[in-house]
Amino acid sequence: MDLVIECKNLTKKFENFTAVRKVSFSVEKGELFTLLGPNGAGKTTIVKLLTGQLRATSGSAKVLDVNINDILKSDKKYLLSYVPQEQLIWEDLTVLENITLMGKLYGLKKQELDKKIPKLISDFGLAGHEKKRAEKLSGGMKRKLSIAMALMNDPLLLFLDEPTTGLDVHARTLLMEDLKRLKAAGTTIVLTTHLMEEAEALSSRVLILSQGKIVSIGSIEDLIAEHVGEKVLQVGLTKDSDEFEVYLKTKRKTDSDLDYVRIKDTFFIKSGILTELMDDIMKNESLMEDIMEINIKRGGLKETFLFMTRELYDDVVLSSEETPETIKEGEGE
Repeated sequence: MDLVIECKNLTKKFENFTAVRKVSFSVEKGELFTLLGPNGAGKTTIVKLLTGQLRATSGSAKVLDVNINDILKSDKKYLLSYVPQEQLIWEDLTVLENITLMGKLYGLKKQELDKKIPKLISDFGLAGHEKKRAEKLSGGMKRKLSIAMALMNDPLLLFLDEPTTGLDVHARTLLMEDLKRLKAAGTTIVLTTHLMEEAEALSSRVLILSQGKIVSIGSIEDLIAEHVGEKVLQVGLTKDSDEFEVYLKTKRKTDSDLDYVRIKDTFFIKSGILTELMDDIMKNESLMEDIMEINIKRGGLKETFLFMTRELYDDVVLSSEETPETIKEGEGE
């Protein structure tokens, strides 16, 4: 097994606040490894520790077989790239000037620049924008430019911290396609995100964090199978009522497999007899008066995350715009 990252009991404290608590994991060459969790979970802190920007309070880690405390003094630093949440560009320079300057900072000669720049501009959909000042680019184009610049040194390891933050759906979709292409090409990527669909679509493995601690780690398929199963029943109420929850608690006395997570007026339910449970609910006229939607859906990473971290979301409204992965404010990472 060819490891590019090894962490053992990595811990980081800021005065009286512990941002990362005894985190241990490894990343293999060629993986797209995702640190997933709500804001404040410790994702950014871990990335800054692994890139030498912060020193660990305790524990240890190696990146490219170099101790993280020595990574910035090692020649290995040229084999990794880091794209922070903030845009990694010079706003007053053009697209071409930004990429060229980054290449020169890495010590590339003209022949290398002439070879790499056109390919990166093409790969990231920047063709036709070479002479445009970066400040004039859309948010999605700025993010693409940042990642293209980070690839000028052909990194063995690429860190991307919340790369789609602030992007609209179209820009996010295009950028995710770029990341899939990098993954397919064999680039080792460590990605942080709070977006479930992003992690599910891209990741080789996921490390789920909550309050600086590991909740679980594994492949998407294994995590879903272990914590949710193939299907879940989703029930949305028209109002915040306790009647449906009382019904579920009663049913649980005769269905030992029944378990659920409640997010305000939405319930996610797992059971070995979902179809029968759904039929029983639909025959109950009293319950149906308050039910806005009821359907059986494929178990996914979002539902997995909910069941594993249910204690965090006792007072959260779940909607299409605000899902549990976005609710914790105050990054604190």
